[in-house]
Amino acid sequence: CEMGGKNAVIVMPDADLDKAAVAIQGGAFGSTGQRCTATSRVIAMPQVKDALVERIVAQAKKLKVGPGLDESVEMGPAVDEKQWKTDFDYIEVGKQEGARLVLGGGKPSHLDSGYFVEPTIFDNVTPEMRLFKEEVFGPVLAVATANNLDEALKAANSVEYGLTAGIFTQDIDTILRFVEEVESGMVHVNEPTVGGEAQLPFGGTKSTGVGEREMAEEGLNFFTELKTVFMNYSGKAERLMIR
Repeated sequence: CEMGGKNAVIVMPDADLDKAAVAIQGGAFGSTGQRCTATSRVIAMPQVKDALVERIVAQAKKLKVGPGLDESVEMGPAVDEKQWKTDFDYIEVGKQEGARLVLGGGKPSHLDSGYFVEPTIFDNVTPEMRLFKEEVFGPVLAVATANNLDEALKAANSVEYGLTAGIFTQDIDTILRFVEEVESGMVHVNEPTVGGEAQLPFGGTKSTGVGEREMAEEGLNFFTELKTVFMNYSGKAERLMIR
């Protein structure tokens, strides 16, 4: 049972920044951020953070926002007025907490009606901020800095949720340590945090879920009630002998 997520992507100094930016943009703003597996946090090393943010902003600016029935649209509206207001509430929280708004933060100027929100990116977010810790479920991305993998893992694990997480790096030792130490039920390496496959278990840790997994054999077992039946169809009396 999935009950929330605040999914982080760690970007190391050796990452392919162009590839990372495309993946993060898709993970953050696909489905208007209204996916439990959406990328809502980026934790980047200082050597690459500014260049990464520039690339994510450039990718997000290309998105066409509008009604989903228009096949050329890449990002639609919030699901309802309540979620729309929640998105803007958290945008205001980010401003008040001192995060730097680098993109969006408002309603698209070309849309007169509808629950639309611009793709929004905040930089200089810290792990103490609500924007870093709380699920928005909208197109709002928080970017923070960590000086090394230790700090990045500590920040990634500091929230109450543990659904999915990702890392961009070329170093196998870094990958293996991340896979081992990140507190999430699913892990992505050099790809977006979103997505799942029917043959693989889906679910998370901590407050994200109740410990069981959906999909795959684990999901079938969770939704299956077992019953043991003893049946004699021989027409003969049977006597159970216990010695």
